[in-house]
Amino acid sequence: MMVATLLVVCTAALPVPSSVLAQRSPPGPDSATRARVMAGLKEVQDSLDRVRGAAYNFRTDLGGASPVVLFNRAQRMHGSCVAADAALVRLDSTVTASYPAGAPADLRRETRALRAALTTCRREYDTTVRWQERADSVRAWAPFRLRRLDEAMRRFAQAAVVPRR
Repeated sequence: MMVATLLVVCTAALPVPSSVLAQRSPPGPDSATRARVMAGLKEVQDSLDRVRGAAYNFRTDLGGASPVVLFNRAQRMHGSCVAADAALVRLDSTVTASYPAGAPADLRRETRALRAALTTCRREYDTTVRWQERADSVRAWAPFRLRRLDEAMRRFAQAAVVPRR
């Protein structure tokens, strides 16, 4: 009996091998998963850079731009917002598939907010729907709306970090 007690005490005092500890902790993402997510983030950042460029171009000499120039800038803005939203959808699906436990809450929240802002952008700069009637109002509210879009992109960029688990 005493030998059994001594054996239990000695076994409990031994250090636990690191291979056993690694089995107990949830695994982090492998390098292929991180590479897929990083590629998705890069694609989204590139798309958002194009949105920023289109927004800068749209703001340039907004008051003096001719209706044709305004139309062309709105088309570019619309196209860049459509492309950025598609890239964001692909990133969201990659993150969801790569991290079954879920992405961080702030990344999910800012992704939803940015998608909403890009959807608004697509709708507001759509030149196929009554453009002639809306052109002057687009010219008037564009600086405010573009500022809101910039803020959504900035918040997303702060939240867009690759989750460790």
